[in-house]
Amino acid sequence: MPVVADLVKRLNETYQPDDYVAVAIWCREDIIGRGKERGRVITMEQADGILDLVERKQDCEYGISWDTIDCFTDYYFDE
Repeated sequence: MPVVADLVKRLNETYQPDDYVAVAIWCREDIIGRGKERGRVITMEQADGILDLVERKQDCEYGISWDTIDCFTDYYFDE
């Protein structure tokens, strides 16, 4: 799973500073907060595992949404 430093490096290698881009960033706090909304306690380590699943398995046709986060959270805990 990439960390911010990896993303910054990749962006710097790929784009010019004045290029227009669209970016959505999901982080541990998003996963943990969504878990609380759904009545589930998620640790930082579990959030990392869920983010890793999202990064590796999400469908680029649909992007990442709260539904995506919910599905991979359920998948993570059902494994």
